[in-house]
Amino acid sequence: MYAVDLFCGAGGFSEGITQAGFHIVFSSDRSQHVMETYMNRHEQLGLIHGQNTHFELADIRDLYGSEILEKVNRLPVFQNNPFQVGQIDAIFGGPPCQGFSRAGRRDPNDPRNMLFREYLRIISEVQPRYVVMENVSGFMDTRLSNFLSLSNEYEYDPEVLVSEILQNELQLIGYNVLQPRLLDSSDYGVPQKRKRAIFIAYRNGEKEPRYPEPTTPELHQKVTVLQAIGDLVQSSRPDNEISSYINNSRKGRTKHVSGNTIEGENTPVNHELSTHSLSVKERFSLFLPGESTRMLESRIRKEGIDLRSYPNLLMECVFYANKNSNQKILKEIALEFKLKENADSNLWLINTLKLISQIFVCEKSNDFVGIKNLIKKLTVRLKCSEEIAEAFYQRCKENLNREVTVREVVGGFLMGDVNSDLMRSLLTKKNSRIKLNVNSVSPTMVTLPDDFINPFEPRILTVREMARLQSFDDSFKFLGKRTTGGELRKEEVPQYTQVGNAVPPLLGKAIAMEIRKALEEE
Repeated sequence: MYAVDLFCGAGGFSEGITQAGFHIVFSSDRSQHVMETYMNRHEQLGLIHGQNTHFELADIRDLYGSEILEKVNRLPVFQNNPFQVGQIDAIFGGPPCQGFSRAGRRDPNDPRNMLFREYLRIISEVQPRYVVMENVSGFMDTRLSNFLSLSNEYEYDPEVLVSEILQNELQLIGYNVLQPRLLDSSDYGVPQKRKRAIFIAYRNGEKEPRYPEPTTPELHQKVTVLQAIGDLVQSSRPDNEISSYINNSRKGRTKHVSGNTIEGENTPVNHELSTHSLSVKERFSLFLPGESTRMLESRIRKEGIDLRSYPNLLMECVFYANKNSNQKILKEIALEFKLKENADSNLWLINTLKLISQIFVCEKSNDFVGIKNLIKKLTVRLKCSEEIAEAFYQRCKENLNREVTVREVVGGFLMGDVNSDLMRSLLTKKNSRIKLNVNSVSPTMVTLPDDFINPFEPRILTVREMARLQSFDDSFKFLGKRTTGGELRKEEVPQYTQVGNAVPPLLGKAIAMEIRKALEEE
């Protein structure tokens, strides 16, 4: 059974397709970053570019069905028995979903919305026996304006549903379309609640396929966070038996072309921990299992919280409560110490106040090593001797935080009676953060790692932990930068994004297995 995989990304759907027994003869994506991960994985599995498979780095708008078949037929394994139009068993693909996603700004005019039209064009040119398209759940109820049909025979009304366009366009090119469904990955052995819109079509005359029946439909059958990543904790491992899910992740589910699975390494790859400041660790430790930022704020306002147990956060809040007066005082002290150039920089003032607040905390806890290291940092920031830096710090200590005292901040949080700005200082502006609950499935993994707090340790998830929650094998290596930010996010696809964008392999396998059954019955 032979398949084409378009918009393949790092290869989540590909893993499932391969696990179902398909040979992927052609795959394509426009990102160099995902190409490196994808091709590396396929080489691990014995799928070698130019020998028994072909990867095309291209925008789908530049791809044509004749080109796909030509490049597949050049492969040595198919030269004596080349594919014709209509002989590819299945095409799988998931056009980029940012324009449809409820997680972001839904824009009916987003040009990425039209990439599924290109997907339809490729289908019409290759004429596979079966077609699968997956997308975010928002795809089902998004409307588009002025959609141009592949056929000149049909004209759409303004603001028509994308799902209706897709079904009609497939019918116009000779396909029967099953009623689209939302499938939840947690129903298919994935330890994550992740709903995807799935469209399945079959060419006229082919056997009608079915949607996969849930394999873990009941709550008590679903794979939990503990059963998925309990062995990856580094500080204090939970006292729990290694689950079959973990064993399968380690041993591998996806087979090499030789028929054997590939075991993960003893030291898991892509499992590097992020470095967090003490205040960030304290902030993460505020969360209860399954609690989001909004839920945490609501609990604090209702029950209060004793910030004396979180000295770094307490000091951050005190400095924030006094930020206007503190900046004014710090500027005066900087001028007194003849740091006129720095005194005119708001960024310098803000960062210097952060450094001084850290020294405050070390003094409170009698952390003399910490004080010494931070004073050295202060000498670098002030570009002065250590003696002057210590004098500068003492002057700050005597004059800062006079408007709102530590006692007042502690009292306000004990009563849950603080303004929104001070609450934001404690929890940050990020409202989407959530701490995973070990006894349930995880929420939908997205591309921003700091959206999730590890349930065992005060830190974000590692790439490997996210990959486990997506049902990737441990032997699957994600290449490239681990993460990125700012404007670079528009072009770069780092490891976290590769994982977050992927179709969970076990969901992909469940879908692909139904296509395989239909092919075998035929």
